[in-house]
Amino acid sequence: MKLVEQSVIDFVGATASKEPTPGGGAIAALTAATGAALAEMVANLTVNKKGYEDVQSDMEYLRVQAEAVRERMLVLAQADADVFNVFMNALGLPKDTDEEKAKRTAAIQKAYKDAAMVPFEIGNVAAKIFGLAELAVRKGNQNLITDGIIAAINARAAVKAAFLNVRINLSGIKDTAYVTELESQMERIESDLDVKEAAIVNLYK
Repeated sequence: MKLVEQSVIDFVGATASKEPTPGGGAIAALTAATGAALAEMVANLTVNKKGYEDVQSDMEYLRVQAEAVRERMLVLAQADADVFNVFMNALGLPKDTDEEKAKRTAAIQKAYKDAAMVPFEIGNVAAKIFGLAELAVRKGNQNLITDGIIAAINARAAVKAAFLNVRINLSGIKDTAYVTELESQMERIESDLDVKEAAIVNLYK
């Protein structure tokens, strides 16, 4: 059974078990998915609501975009577990001959890159939730303002967690150009997220 097909009780129990997956990457994706879901909820509870006639197109946009992020995150939660399993299989490849060693090294390096790229995508997509959360807070049903704010808080946690997983995998990659490029992209994404989160939280004050 796929991770996202499990009940909440089973998923949390699996996370707590002796098995290495689901781990931090899947949790980061799930955290982002719940953030997107909150923004989507605000949209759904604003559409066709009296007093919000002027923001209907904004809420339809919010609903569609948040749903897309939510669904993508559920796919990435499974992908994170899958790439970990591929990495472990690469570590288990034979290494008796020079040819086997070379194949094993190549497989491990590819697995490291894949294991870095999945959480990078989690963080990159999660960062998009900030704009959705701000739209939810500014224009959505004001009875749900804290739900919109929590969407942003979840997004920040997801980006932070996902990029932490990226960096631990980058430490094993020998392709320095690849490492430098991914580090640069993460720094660009993270550069103003704390400011964005604070700005959204402060909308409640």
